[in-house]
Amino acid sequence: MKRKLLLICYSIFCIATHSYTQIMSKIVGFSHAKGDSVRTKKEYRNTVMLSIANFSIVGITPFDRLIFTSYISNQIGVNVEHKLSKVCRISLGYNEWNLHPFFEKIIYDPAPYTSFLHFRQYIKGSRNIDDIGALRHRHGYKMIDAAANYRYDRFRRHKFTGGLGISYTWGTSYYLTHRFFSAYENNYVDYTRKEREGYAGAIIPVRYDFLFLRNRLAIGVQGTARKYFGLQSWQIDYGVHLSVNF
Repeated sequence: MKRKLLLICYSIFCIATHSYTQIMSKIVGFSHAKGDSVRTKKEYRNTVMLSIANFSIVGITPFDRLIFTSYISNQIGVNVEHKLSKVCRISLGYNEWNLHPFFEKIIYDPAPYTSFLHFRQYIKGSRNIDDIGALRHRHGYKMIDAAANYRYDRFRRHKFTGGLGISYTWGTSYYLTHRFFSAYENNYVDYTRKEREGYAGAIIPVRYDFLFLRNRLAIGVQGTARKYFGLQSWQIDYGVHLSVNF
């Protein structure tokens, strides 16, 4: 009798243990699957970045420590980035010098060729700035960029990205055609002609991002060094951005 009772208790224990093991394996499997799905949602593969920036022509224009000039940014842009692997990404971007008509009305000098470059920001060509044929101003330039980027992914919320790419820029250039001294104005009077021009070149973009809202959004700072063939000086962009990851 005692033997049968022990056998029955042992059988109940084995059944209970087996059932408990199956239940726990299902619970653990479900939690892993749920965790994987959450983690998959956090590993976004695409990024859209909206940016505002200043730019400086090396050796010609000074660096402005403020992003805004007369409360308006000098350059605006949008950049789309796609994740290829944990650290490798490709991007396509569009930037333009800020020439919105509304913005031109609220700054001090509304002249088209000085609105965002000002007289101190002449773009020197191969000739002296006062020589006939010299490049005097560049106005309303736009840029299309394509780059391959490497992202330093060691930190959870802080991301550092750098890359190398190609770019094409186009806009209006003003060349000096005539210059004479006006006794009436007691100053030199310049006449220029304008031409639509485009240049190809290379870029070196760098960026810092701080991620928040479960990595859905990011804010940060960015900079791009631009060298276009046919233009002597480098252009340096520097600004802030907001990114959306999806």
